[in-house]
Amino acid sequence: MSVRTTPFVQDAATGKRVTPWWLAYIIVFLVLILGVQSAVLAVFSQVWPVGRGTPEAQLQEMIGFAAAGIVLVLWVVLFERRKIRTLGFRRPGRGLVTLLVGFVAGLVLLSIPTLFLWATGAYVQVDPPAGANSGAGAAGLLVLLALTFVVQGGVEELLTRGFLLQNGGLKFPGWLAVLLPALLFTLIHGVLIHPLPFAMIFLFALMASFLVLRTGALWLVIGIHAGWNFTMGNIYGVPVSGLPPLTTSAIFLEPAADAPDWLTGGDFGTEASLPAVIVLLIAAAVAFIVYRRWDSRGDTELPSLTVAGTA
Repeated sequence: MSVRTTPFVQDAATGKRVTPWWLAYIIVFLVLILGVQSAVLAVFSQVWPVGRGTPEAQLQEMIGFAAAGIVLVLWVVLFERRKIRTLGFRRPGRGLVTLLVGFVAGLVLLSIPTLFLWATGAYVQVDPPAGANSGAGAAGLLVLLALTFVVQGGVEELLTRGFLLQNGGLKFPGWLAVLLPALLFTLIHGVLIHPLPFAMIFLFALMASFLVLRTGALWLVIGIHAGWNFTMGNIYGVPVSGLPPLTTSAIFLEPAADAPDWLTGGDFGTEASLPAVIVLLIAAAVAFIVYRRWDSRGDTELPSLTVAGTA
């Protein structure tokens, strides 16, 4: 894979400095995730304690991610001396449309395994928990909560598919530049010893990487990431990546009592289910094929039909 020659990766070399690859991983994992984000959430736990899974908790989570993203942007601007748009945010006007398209795509991708499980009886609809917001009355709140997932998913994509994929793409062979950020993304979800969620999240990371390299920007994968998480947590009321179920959702689904965990995902949520792994395997394969066909033609510019191209 000629990852290094893609417009997206070449954007990392437009500043006065390039962060060393080893320092990039220290910044993302130790400084931003374990440092900045954890510190913000620790402060909130003391000054603004809220229940887990509540809209307030989602807001706090969003602020923690936003703080990490802001620190990374400051590093790129002040140390690397390159423009913010080179992190994967070129053409913001078209990008916002692409983000919305990605959001719908994420909704569809997550709905395929979820609705399959519901239709086959592996998932059952249950009454909302005490004090939960659900149904049509929660529509306004759901729109606001969708924005929290856009920020959360956006920062995760910025750190891994943005900064790390760009940085590694300049230094490593293509396969390694894609593999390392994908592994980090999977590990930070705490699924190392659980085969199905590990496979699903790793496949999501690969799919997102190939889409970013193909489109030259983060807009599409931010939308997919946000739509996937929002649909899982706030539309179907299923746990997101093993976290406690959210208290605001259009409906609430849970595994049937006699359904095996490998089929439903159990307490981890749909992401740990076999149907989700199959869906992401297909999606990752399609993304790879689309990228390779474009790459094999030796294209150095994105086609005019691409919604989120380079500027």
